[in-house]
Amino acid sequence: MLDTDSKKYAILILAAGSSSRLGRPKQLIKFGKGNLLSNTIDIVSSIDNADVHIILGAYAEEILAKIDTSYPIHINPNWVRGMGNSISFAVDQIKHIEYDALILTVCDQPYLEASHFVQLIELYEADSEAEIIISKYEFGGGPPSLFSRKYFDQLSNLDGEEGAKSVVTSFKEKNQHIHFDKGHIDIDTEEDLLSL
Repeated sequence: MLDTDSKKYAILILAAGSSSRLGRPKQLIKFGKGNLLSNTIDIVSSIDNADVHIILGAYAEEILAKIDTSYPIHINPNWVRGMGNSISFAVDQIKHIEYDALILTVCDQPYLEASHFVQLIELYEADSEAEIIISKYEFGGGPPSLFSRKYFDQLSNLDGEEGAKSVVTSFKEKNQHIHFDKGHIDIDTEEDLLSL
């Protein structure tokens, strides 16, 4: 467990999508001791000085019945507009709280581990130039990603299908990264599930 002393973080689990390619809520796919979403909640709940926030949308009632609801849960009424809208909605829910940075993560990366969040936070605290930290995959990159408070307004202006890529590319000189080689493996289809 990581003790980050004075700094405070928000970990936003983005789980609002309809899983259209899968045809059923991927959040509730049986995984580990529970389901994909509950597994992600368990992982991030081990990080000290970080508040977990869960962002739901599609299938919200069904999902609420099958996860730990002791964490703050925010239901995006406009989830159908895409990941960018859900990020914007999520940031709007937490930006009044004095967080130093937030971490965006998703629930369909089966190889996600607590160590990825520890690395993000350790790099952020060790390097004052590390204001945006992206997970670098074997192919591409993405969440979990950390953004310092400086970028909360840009994140809250996102909309549409694209996630935070526009913020990342707009401030390339502030980007750092950690390695998450299997981060490109996620679950979008039944074939993805069977290949694990």
